[in-house]
Amino acid sequence: MKRYDIILFDADGTLYDFETSEARAVSEVLEACGLPTDEGTVRLYHRINDAEWKALERGETTRERLKVERFSKLLSRLSEAGIKGNATAEQMCSMYVEALSRQCVLFPESEPVCRALFPRAQLYIITNGITNVQRGRFARSPITKYFRDIFISEAMGAVKPERRYFELVLGSIGISEEEARERVLVVGDSLSSDIKGASSIGLDSCWFNPKGEDAGGARPTYTVKSLYELLDISCGGGINAD
Repeated sequence: MKRYDIILFDADGTLYDFETSEARAVSEVLEACGLPTDEGTVRLYHRINDAEWKALERGETTRERLKVERFSKLLSRLSEAGIKGNATAEQMCSMYVEALSRQCVLFPESEPVCRALFPRAQLYIITNGITNVQRGRFARSPITKYFRDIFISEAMGAVKPERRYFELVLGSIGISEEEARERVLVVGDSLSSDIKGASSIGLDSCWFNPKGEDAGGARPTYTVKSLYELLDISCGGGINAD
């Protein structure tokens, strides 16, 4: 088994409990805009938002369009049901970015696993998230001290799973692609973003799959249901996260 001493962690859905963070931020915005804050409305936003981010990964939209379009679609769906609020999509977008930047809910495993890996490996975050949101959340997070840098696609001009994104990350770290294939492990929950992106440049990957879903045609190097399993994979065992 390889001993990976550079680990590239996805943020949302891998280290951060994004669903909880998103639900809190969306509820805050909906309430401020005079819209329902029930679970159904929050889930509707989640489905719309997830589809928009998948479209960005496929190159079918832009980040700037995505930011507002998700709220335009939400308002349209609510309007069809006879529900109207007191804010525009642009205003909701601005409010949401601010609200989400204050949410940094971690999975229970995240901090102890990062703490255990910290002495053994260089840790970095790779994310497609919005710069203001991710930097705000990262600054408030107890795991910040374990990471050398955070690579946000919006600031880099490329998105996961594009090969160019990973080329820029490796260049910033100061490691060649050839050397990276022996030392770097990409860890993430998204087959279409993290695992596909790692494959595009020949890096080993670990799919964080707590729900036991089917990988379909994707071929991650490893699959784990718990981040604790990563300790054996990344450094050949011998680490405990107590």
